Amino acid sequence: MKLRQTLARIACSFVLAGVCTAVAAPAKAESRREKKKKAEKQFVLRDKRVAKKFTKIQELLDQDKPAEARKVLDSINIKKVKPYPRALVHQTYGLLAGQAEDFDGAIKHYTLSISENALPPQRILSIRFNLGQLHMMQDDWPKAIETLEAWFEDTEKPSPFSYYMLAVAYYQNDERDKAIVPARKAVETSDAPKETWLQLLLSLHMDKEEYAKAEPLLVRLITNHSKKIYWIQLAAVLMELERDTESLAIQQLAYEQGYLTTDRELIRLSQMYLFHDLPYRASKMLGKELESGRIESDYDAWRLYSNALLAAREMESALGPLQTAAKLSENGEGYLQLSQVHIQNERWQEARSALDSAFQKGDLRSPGHANLLLGIVSYQQKRWDSARNAFTRAMRNDKTKGMAEKWIAFVDREETAEMAREASAKAAREAAEAAREEAAAEDTEEAAAEGEETTPALDTAAS
Repeated sequence: MKLRQTLARIACSFVLAGVCTAVAAPAKAESRREKKKKAEKQFVLRDKRVAKKFTKIQELLDQDKPAEARKVLDSINIKKVKPYPRALVHQTYGLLAGQAEDFDGAIKHYTLSISENALPPQRILSIRFNLGQLHMMQDDWPKAIETLEAWFEDTEKPSPFSYYMLAVAYYQNDERDKAIVPARKAVETSDAPKETWLQLLLSLHMDKEEYAKAEPLLVRLITNHSKKIYWIQLAAVLMELERDTESLAIQQLAYEQGYLTTDRELIRLSQMYLFHDLPYRASKMLGKELESGRIESDYDAWRLYSNALLAAREMESALGPLQTAAKLSENGEGYLQLSQVHIQNERWQEARSALDSAFQKGDLRSPGHANLLLGIVSYQQKRWDSARNAFTRAMRNDKTKGMAEKWIAFVDREETAEMAREASAKAAREAAEAAREEAAAEDTEEAAAEGEETTPALDTAAS
């Protein structure tokens, strides 16, 4: 609808200019060269009554009174006037029909106007161009292409807009390869190409995956018509050109300017940060946007956030997001990851609790791996039977069988060694206790002996 309104407005301006020139041409002819002056004389309304009516029609059209203008136009007896005024009558009928969006009527009258072969060549070219636009408004793309191509053959210096019109016609007729040349000329021949012209050429290059040609167009669109879609497209184009670092820079600029707002866009940016080994930036952005609510609070988002913190060596800060991710997870994978962080920090009881929750939620991708971790935790807690049972379950999985067998053997050796250490410690404790008891007994005997020796002396002294 917007294109149709634009075309109709432009078509009307062309025709209005033509009618005005038909009446005022003699006054302008004086300033032109003699040769052109002679040519113009044959395109002057010599019938004063008809000329007066066209002057009135022009005034009414300027006053936006098309109904009154049509009444004056109807008063001209088209059968009695000469070819030139008759051509002007049809041209004006075409104008009025176009304004009323009667495009069939406009095409009919413009065609009749040209068929009189009485208008100046430049006027005929203008009407032909209008016809091309009218065919476009009728979605008659083949006819529009035919009309416009004929117009281009007789036009010495086509305008950038005319190239754009031809490109649109080819594009709509699904002849996109043919649309590229006029679309490019529209942009190249204009000092300030319109946004829609750049968009069309961009679309054609993107369809052909010509990303190197699309890049400067996107830069131009961002510079002059900055919009979210252009930033996103430029980032994608740079990715296709394997210029990932530049793509990340564009996405970061877009984020800073407030163009990246959806969950998908923000998640993609955080993933790009992680891909480029920038986990700290990823964690800061994810934390901020999870809090703002622009990133949906689901398992995947919290897992990504916790992974970013872990990659940034923020182990303590990662525990909260890991716990949240684990609670939101539909299976036990979140708790399994949480247990691994606790294991790294040698928090064996916390790791065991997380593993218990992982098994409780279930649906683990690798139960063997989870049992292997539980066995390791049990081993560190010196819960030998629990460790052995967990490793035995881990042996049921081909990927963890070998490691589990080694751990069982290690547990057996460690348990035996621990038992030996405990026995040795017990024996040492018992020996120490016996030594203490023996020493105490000796002390008692010595004390008794000393008592017997001192008693006679005391008796003697008493006597």
